Amino acid sequence: MPEETGAMGPKSSLLLLLLVCIALGVARGDFAPLRAVAPITGPQPPMQIEFWNGFTGPDGRVMLDLVRQFNQSNTGVQVTMQRILWTTFYNKVMVSAVDGRGPEVFVLQSALLPRMDRAGIVDTVNDMFADPAFVAEFEPSLLDRIDFGSNGTVRRIGVPLDTWPQGLYCNAGLFKAAGIVNADGSAQPPTNAQEFLADAKALQHFAGEGDPSNIWGFGYGDWNYNFMSLVPQFGGRFLDESGNPTLDDPGNVAALQFLADLNLKYHLAPSPEGGVQGWVGFRQQRVAMEFDGIYMVGDLKRLSGLDYIGAPLPQIGPHPGTFADSHILCIRKGLDARHRQAAKQFIRFLSDHSLTWADAGQVPARKRARQSDAFKKLQVQYAFSKQLGYVMYPPKTPLISELQLYINVAVEKAIRGRTSAAAALYQANEDFKRFIAHDRQEMKASQE
Repeated sequence: MPEETGAMGPKSSLLLLLLVCIALGVARGDFAPLRAVAPITGPQPPMQIEFWNGFTGPDGRVMLDLVRQFNQSNTGVQVTMQRILWTTFYNKVMVSAVDGRGPEVFVLQSALLPRMDRAGIVDTVNDMFADPAFVAEFEPSLLDRIDFGSNGTVRRIGVPLDTWPQGLYCNAGLFKAAGIVNADGSAQPPTNAQEFLADAKALQHFAGEGDPSNIWGFGYGDWNYNFMSLVPQFGGRFLDESGNPTLDDPGNVAALQFLADLNLKYHLAPSPEGGVQGWVGFRQQRVAMEFDGIYMVGDLKRLSGLDYIGAPLPQIGPHPGTFADSHILCIRKGLDARHRQAAKQFIRFLSDHSLTWADAGQVPARKRARQSDAFKKLQVQYAFSKQLGYVMYPPKTPLISELQLYINVAVEKAIRGRTSAAAALYQANEDFKRFIAHDRQEMKASQE
């Protein structure tokens, strides 16, 4: 993740810092930094900063270990980490930041950046991207997630830590048993719609209604994300250039219809009312394939006896594509110079150790981390990372939560067969259109 350089310290301190960074990089498989942020040193007590995030699962343990490493190698700054469930995280961050009580550093999903930027709590970090070599470490599409501003002025309001694309999880054992294998006998995941449907049918097994040995070819995961992952494959979009909703775009309709057909037409996925659900069914080896996020790999690592692989999402539509988002490291507005420098120092440390973070179930934002041999050994993460050239990120709107709510309602209607994909998305578009109009009126009134 990007960071900026500051004034250089004494030669002895820099030499010690360099040796520590190299030692940690070798020991943990990370890489030596580019131009780094000048460390805060000086008399005790050290600078104290708070770091909030929503990593309450296995990923939280990896992040806590990184915080401990930072604290051990930086005498001038000490970080206290607090993990908060994502369901309440954003409200806590916003409320605490209103009167300056919030954490110095916090994690935002990039989809929420426009809302938090409108609330005025995220600081600009253009100075952290002063080094062109550091900027080159990030995909342009990912940098666009943090770029805000108007009239030709770019404000960067965070440092990307990772990308978490959606992809395909396959039960490799079931693939091998069905003979769906490569020349070397390894499981061969589908790459297009024809292969996907054929594999799902071949993998499906029914011993009888309600029999616990039944196996479904596919299972719905988070159907909201399942749908959004197929949208770019059919050339769909959610908003136009003016921020107006386009949920009933023909590409969106085609994507949702295919998803619904897996249950209603092809009978390859259990209905939402059924007892077998996507991710739980996959963990129980009752679902052979599932679309889900890279972050779910941490859950699978805790299981024993499940032979699984990850793969890029098969190309169902005319184009390759999938949905992705990113965790962004942000600094709260209003910090004094020393606290801000400490925050930058910590953020740069996390960025430089993003290969360690990848093991928690993420794709590093930094190219050098993704190109390393150590990352290529992370089978699922590496497979999902192959999609970065064509991922679709959420539209940059402060109303993203409401947009996803309307999408979720439409997807549920279509998958349950309550209405057609076209009708469900048309209604969602009309409802969201009214919500946007109301929001624009409120914003206009607040500025008068």
